[in-house]
Amino acid sequence: MKRVVGQTVKMVISLSLAVALMIVGGLGGVETGHASASVSGVPQVVGMTDDFFRGVDISSVLALEESGVRFAYPNGTQDDIFNILAGAGVNYVRIRIWNNPYQAEYPYKGYGGGNCTLYTAKVLGKRATDAGMKVFIDFHYSDFWTDPAKHYAPKAWADYNLKYKKDAVYNFTYQSLCELIDYGVDIGMVQIGNETNGSLCGEGGFFDDVWDLSSGVADLMQQGCYAVDDINQKYGRNVLKVLHFTRLLADGEWYAEQLSQRNVDYDVYAASFYPMWDGKVSEMTTVLKNIAQKYNKKVMVAETAYPYTFDDADGSMNNINGSDAMRYSEYPVSIDGQAQALYEVFNGVARVNDVRPGYGLGVFYWEPAWIGTPSDTWGTYGTGWASSVSQSYEDLFKSGGSEFSTTDQGSSWDNMTLFDAGGKATRALYVFNDVRGVASTASWD
Repeated sequence: MKRVVGQTVKMVISLSLAVALMIVGGLGGVETGHASASVSGVPQVVGMTDDFFRGVDISSVLALEESGVRFAYPNGTQDDIFNILAGAGVNYVRIRIWNNPYQAEYPYKGYGGGNCTLYTAKVLGKRATDAGMKVFIDFHYSDFWTDPAKHYAPKAWADYNLKYKKDAVYNFTYQSLCELIDYGVDIGMVQIGNETNGSLCGEGGFFDDVWDLSSGVADLMQQGCYAVDDINQKYGRNVLKVLHFTRLLADGEWYAEQLSQRNVDYDVYAASFYPMWDGKVSEMTTVLKNIAQKYNKKVMVAETAYPYTFDDADGSMNNINGSDAMRYSEYPVSIDGQAQALYEVFNGVARVNDVRPGYGLGVFYWEPAWIGTPSDTWGTYGTGWASSVSQSYEDLFKSGGSEFSTTDQGSSWDNMTLFDAGGKATRALYVFNDVRGVASTASWD
């Protein structure tokens, strides 16, 4: 499929989409109404229920707002981002929590990436709850990013052996969830570790070359699950316990098998699936169906995204900076292509319900609001992916490491957002309602 490179973002509805908008209402001179046809151009997903999770990860939003970013509807009318998201059909938000993403000494500068603490989760989670959304908490059990390339323990746990880490994971999970719920956050799911392909909290593959979860990782996961169980008992809730992996096509079923062999008691197998990196959505669906059927686990995509341009909005290199950074190109690099990719992932997870009704839970778009900000805000507010002190955290565990940074960096994601460089929602955001065939509420041109 031909790529469209560097396409200018235009907040209009293209005639090529063969859709029409019928606008109704209008209050106080602001055209606030409902789009009765597909805004994004994608069709309705067959059989999608109203309770299908249509989520976004908005972990960096507070840092962005503190730096001066304001979000708006397609016509430029500003509003709270949670109102904009709700009007587009988002019903769930995912929020990451790092233990302490700040340097240990003065001036206590943040590592970046939104400086996502428990406090951040409380503020954002309450705003989401007030907007009628459920909240999905993502514990990394680290002070900064974790993924298949790195899984360092928090600074405070650096000298802990496995026994003490098990206690620490349980206590941090339990106490954090108590604070969130007591603050009024409506938590529906909790993720025990982030992209835990063989390592977690300084244990497992990166540290002992044992990748099958048997050398401490499964034990740590179970402690997090125990904490959620106890929260459910304390508050009379049914919060789902989620485990999260990536490389779904290559490793997904194998990790589901390892969890089964080690008797980890969890509810949901969650995967990262990025079409430009991971492969065909049809293959994703096959693996998720297999996990749902063979291991009796609910499944979902906890992270997905797709670029709408190769342009860099803030002068800091992006994860996708050209076609060479994409292993697969099933969709154009454009807003239309981005909407199509998101639709396909939604449809792919919904198809799990064809074989196990209720087992394909939903999809979360990763950081759709992480637009670029001026370079003088990157380190001050943590709006970039890493700050100049982030490398000092990795240096505690790995001499000569290169996963973080010694200089302030900007957003690495600004060409994969669902808001343009100025903070206005693009048509692709409205996929969340269009996949249900439901009218969107917004302010339109």
